[in-house]
Amino acid sequence: MGLLWLLACLTPLKAQLRPTTPSDSIEVSLLTCTPGPVVYSMYGHSAIRVHNFTTNLDLVFNYGVFDYNENNFVFKFVKGETDYILSAEYAHGFFERYAEEKAGILEQVLNLTSEECNIINVLLMENLQPANCTYRYNWLYDNCTTRARDMIERAIQGEVKYLSADPQLTARSILHQFNKVDRWTEFGENLILGYELDRPLTKRQQMFIPSIYAADVDSAIIVRNDGRSIPLVRETRYPLKQTLVINPSPVDGPMLVCVFLFVIMAIVGFFEIRRVKTFKWVDVTLSVLVGLAGLLVSFLYFFSEHAGVNTNILIILFNPLAFAFIPFLIRRRTQLLSYAILAEFVLFVIAYIAVRQCIDLAILPLALTLLLRVVVNISVNHKKSLSLQTKTRNHSKKS
Repeated sequence: MGLLWLLACLTPLKAQLRPTTPSDSIEVSLLTCTPGPVVYSMYGHSAIRVHNFTTNLDLVFNYGVFDYNENNFVFKFVKGETDYILSAEYAHGFFERYAEEKAGILEQVLNLTSEECNIINVLLMENLQPANCTYRYNWLYDNCTTRARDMIERAIQGEVKYLSADPQLTARSILHQFNKVDRWTEFGENLILGYELDRPLTKRQQMFIPSIYAADVDSAIIVRNDGRSIPLVRETRYPLKQTLVINPSPVDGPMLVCVFLFVIMAIVGFFEIRRVKTFKWVDVTLSVLVGLAGLLVSFLYFFSEHAGVNTNILIILFNPLAFAFIPFLIRRRTQLLSYAILAEFVLFVIAYIAVRQCIDLAILPLALTLLLRVVVNISVNHKKSLSLQTKTRNHSKKS
């Protein structure tokens, strides 16, 4: 799950790769890198280290590589159509790069037989071939950690049993454990990810996070075909100690911004009701903001392959229909429009009760701001209607 790039050393490396032989002495390790402060490194990273002592070739196989220069990379990334690549690089280069980032690395030497070490090396070499090295990345179900896990399990002659506790965690609750360093990232995830992330994950599904898989590996055992059981991990090492200090966000930025917006709109609404006239550009501005957020939510909902984005009930409140409201707002024809938006809120509440999607707390004052505008417009229209009726009655009496 870390952002890595193909190194220049890969070209000369290919010339050194050769099939292993039963006489090769090989050690296989799972490498787990600590989380970083930015989005692409926030959840850590997993890789497989294969150290061939016979050839003195020490490689790290990494399923977390993608090509920035691919055509329409950003568009494909948003759509969830990014192809990731398995790469191999020298271990010392891998360690040096993470040392520069002040990250830590946990190395778990696997308790494999010589035959199993040769098998995983052969499997990785085959997977490294140009025809085999590319796969369609899925952050929740098929990523650098799950690929490493599956490759290790394929090589083992027997069954791997994970003995660690199996709490009822959801994908969202797991992500939130890592989002403490950036509250805006958490807010963004909660805005676009739907109720699929709020369903309990099986122990195996929880392994999409590197540190969770590393903890499971630490307590796992290999059950051989003859019934013997041995620990999956033979030795634990720490090639790099983390020196990077990551501090949680000191303030809840999204909440402050959304509460501030609500307070401002409440003050504006108070004066609008008193003067019996709305400031139309306030509603127009809000509609533009809601529409822009709705474009993102709707695009992901309908077109993206990313896990979780197509089960997002926030699409009821944040969608491009807000742009269609603007002509009515400019002409101040808001009576029917207000009730239509109110119906959206009713539909959202029904959907929430039905699926129980976790809603970010900062979205609540934002939703209340939109609801407040509906109340203000309905109140102003009602006062105008009463005023018009009063004038009509007075005019009739005079006649």
